[in-house]
Amino acid sequence: MSAALKLDEEYRSIRATLINAGMNMTGSIDALYRDWQRWRSKSKSFAGVDNIATANADQWWRLHLAQFRSLADAPHSAARAERIRKDRNAVRTRTRPA
Repeated sequence: MSAALKLDEEYRSIRATLINAGMNMTGSIDALYRDWQRWRSKSKSFAGVDNIATANADQWWRLHLAQFRSLADAPHSAARAERIRKDRNAVRTRTRPA
């Protein structure tokens, strides 16, 4: 399997994980995915295939996927759930003018 197919498969998996975790990050990950695809296409259109540009684009995308993946890991998910729980239980007080 090529690097691009592996990264594409990983993108789809991470995107589904983010959705299942209830995180509204699809706009961000989708925009970065489109950028990655555009940069890969450009590197192929310049005098054949520019392997360095393709590798750089793939590395850039790999790093972003790792960041998105970490958002859905257990410690981050637990921290978000705790924050939501605290926010729901917080008593909101209004300040009254003196």
